[in-house]
Amino acid sequence: MPRRRLTPRARRTRRARSASTSVPLLNGKVVDLTGPGLTERFGVTCADLGASVIAPNGKLVSVFGDTFSGSQVGQGDWRSPVVLIGAGDADHEIVYERAGGPDPDYARQLWHYVHDDAGTGWTRGGISTVIPSDLLRVGDSIYLHAIVNRGFGNVIWTEIWRSDDSGISWTHMGEHAKFPADLHDGHAQCWSWDHDPDDDWVYVVATGFQRDRGIILMRVRPEHIGDRRRYVSWGYAEGRWAWGRHATPITPVGETWGELSFRRMARGKWTLGGFLSSKYALGYRVVDSPVANMHTTPLQTPVVGTSWHGEDHLNNEVAQLYGGYVLPGSRFDVQGGVGLVVSQWNTAVGWPYRVMQFKAALRDTTKAVEPSDPINL
Repeated sequence: MPRRRLTPRARRTRRARSASTSVPLLNGKVVDLTGPGLTERFGVTCADLGASVIAPNGKLVSVFGDTFSGSQVGQGDWRSPVVLIGAGDADHEIVYERAGGPDPDYARQLWHYVHDDAGTGWTRGGISTVIPSDLLRVGDSIYLHAIVNRGFGNVIWTEIWRSDDSGISWTHMGEHAKFPADLHDGHAQCWSWDHDPDDDWVYVVATGFQRDRGIILMRVRPEHIGDRRRYVSWGYAEGRWAWGRHATPITPVGETWGELSFRRMARGKWTLGGFLSSKYALGYRVVDSPVANMHTTPLQTPVVGTSWHGEDHLNNEVAQLYGGYVLPGSRFDVQGGVGLVVSQWNTAVGWPYRVMQFKAALRDTTKAVEPSDPINL
């Protein structure tokens, strides 16, 4: 794949961003993470999503969805998913240093398939694109849940891949790591997940890819991540919740969700949120357990959607926003203490189509807040 020569501006930007720098504890946009002069050198000029985890080697690994080397959606080399690896967290600007895959200088598609379309009669494999859900780290391995599509929003199955070298190479976990699109009535397509070392379960939240459903909860032992038969769902029947029942949405009726971010922040502190499609905002709940009552936990919306004319990134008002992945190092009850990876796509013209780093505040609702508490956000 031919490389683009870096312009003087891009070289200056690269030198300026060669080390991750601290950012102030203020709400608002920190920096663009992808785009011309930033990640163009990896062939990542247009990209979205960007779920991130800290790898076993200490680097930040981020996975992106439909990625193009051209200056707008649809132009240039199209790949998905791709990985960029670097440094940064909620309190430091993210700087990418290399691409995942065999070529550190160019973000190649993590595994081979041809982006097919209906115009060919689906003759080149039948997959239009593969969209990443989320990354999970357990021990020395990173897992990627991915959504296989045949046409936009038409999920044909989902699957899990694994990396044992901190996000550089990826291996499919086999036929038992493929999940049907209609699992749990279509609620198990888009995932987010994290490991609780206290009870040694991996907890999975999931929703439909079409942004028209609530969220369900599943769990699995780390050694069985690649076996769909070992996943157990959380459901409500006969007046009580229990594991092993038909999955019941854990979110209130009327809430619909898109991309999800589910993270264990500390012992007894979890955050669940992402793109809240029913409110056109990024929404989050802070709970003390994956099985906490989401119906009675306050919903916080630190970043909200707006029109293109009404954008104000310093006040966390973003046009055509989605994503909303929580970054490592995030803290509650601190102004600007939570780091978020936010996507933006101007669907009318194809640019901006980018990933941005934001800071926001979330209140810890797992503890009582005294009326005199000066940080009652």
